[in-house]
Amino acid sequence: MLPNELRQSLERCTQLPSLPSVVLRVIELARDPDVNLNQLITTISSDPALSVRLLSLANTVFYASQRPVEELQQAVNRIGMERTLSLALGCSLVSATGTDATQGLNLERYWQRSLLCALSARSLADSLDLHVDSGALFTASLLQDIGMLALHAVDEARYQPLLEKAPNHEALVALEQTTYATDHAEVGAWLAREWQLSERTAQWIAHSHDALQAVEPEQQAQKCLIASGMLADAWLHGEASMGGAMTQVAKYFGLEASEMVNRIVSLQEQLPAVASLYNIAVPERLDADQLMFEAKMLLAERNARLQQDLLQKQQEIEALRREQEQLNQQARLDSLTKLYNRSYLESTLNGLFAEHQRSGQPFGVIFIDLDRFKRINDDFGHGIGDEVLVAFAKLLRQRVEEYGFYAGRFGGEEFVVLLPGHGSDKAMQFAEGLRSLVGAAPLAYAMDTPLHVTASYGIAALEPGSGFDNVEALVEAADKSMYQSKHAGCDLITVF
Repeated sequence: MLPNELRQSLERCTQLPSLPSVVLRVIELARDPDVNLNQLITTISSDPALSVRLLSLANTVFYASQRPVEELQQAVNRIGMERTLSLALGCSLVSATGTDATQGLNLERYWQRSLLCALSARSLADSLDLHVDSGALFTASLLQDIGMLALHAVDEARYQPLLEKAPNHEALVALEQTTYATDHAEVGAWLAREWQLSERTAQWIAHSHDALQAVEPEQQAQKCLIASGMLADAWLHGEASMGGAMTQVAKYFGLEASEMVNRIVSLQEQLPAVASLYNIAVPERLDADQLMFEAKMLLAERNARLQQDLLQKQQEIEALRREQEQLNQQARLDSLTKLYNRSYLESTLNGLFAEHQRSGQPFGVIFIDLDRFKRINDDFGHGIGDEVLVAFAKLLRQRVEEYGFYAGRFGGEEFVVLLPGHGSDKAMQFAEGLRSLVGAAPLAYAMDTPLHVTASYGIAALEPGSGFDNVEALVEAADKSMYQSKHAGCDLITVF
């Protein structure tokens, strides 16, 4: 939306870019879906210069594969209504404004950019099979910066410093927004509506400086116009800039870099003939080999960055995986002894019991309780008691790591060992070895006094003939066996 004050100034301004009556009549006829072609030919014929240009356009390299035309009607039939309108608009505006440099506004460069935009937009549309829109895109792209001429005409004193200050087109738009709370694209759309151009054309012009972002398929034509501005700016700055712009545009539209280079080279060959129709000086030629080199270099650089980004992402994922594994491990472990906690033991018990029901695989359970542990806490304190628990857990861990068994703290001074694939015989062998290891040395010292600790062991196993219907019954059997060891004098092993 234009601010009211600026709109009023534009409406009062007598120096705005204007169109001759012939062109205004062509616009009027172009908007009529039932237009009579003879009316259009008659209107164009009243402007000999425009007629000659239309005939020339119909015989340019764009239509080299077709027979030359000699009549205006053939020319209009060949190039179509939209291109006829584009030529009429462009030629009249170039004639009205001229191409001489004015203070702060290089009109020759302005019209060169506009023509490059128009050609690039049409080429992109054709590459994306948007042929039905290519003519209208040519018109909108040619006029996308017409608002610059309008702002210069209506407010030269303020607009001229913006032109001198802005290092590029993007910076100019930002300065316009700061100064006028709008930009030349919106002004251009307003002017297009004043000329009675189609609303689609006005909308395309209004959004010609939007960001090149992912859009719905029906908005691809609009994005061709936006990309054309990027290509035109880069074209006027040389091969290095053009290489970067082509790579970005090709990536956005899913085109090959080589295809983009070929299209630019093709446009460059067509440019002199088209520029002459509009009385616009031909921009400096681009070196095709250098363009391809720049595109390849940028593509290689982009691939290297992608590889680096991929490697970084993989490292981040691996770090997250390790962190998650660490968190999962911590969730499974008892905080003091670093053995499995009761929750994980119970989950593993249920899994082993289910596997036994499926395959008949045996597994044993050893229930362990440290003897007279309460007395250690009472006599020496809980700190010494914790040292005993940690020392016992270390010995237990050493044993289970040798066999690949599971061991965990069930609660307090109680521990459980799970033996997948093994019954009571293996459990007895394991318990005997652990019992000897525990008795071989003190588990802690209290005031230089060695603390020799023993434990009571109870064993139960799921094996043929055991008769346990569920996990609870199995654990209860191991627990009862452990208490039988205690009642029999401690430091003993009892098998259920």
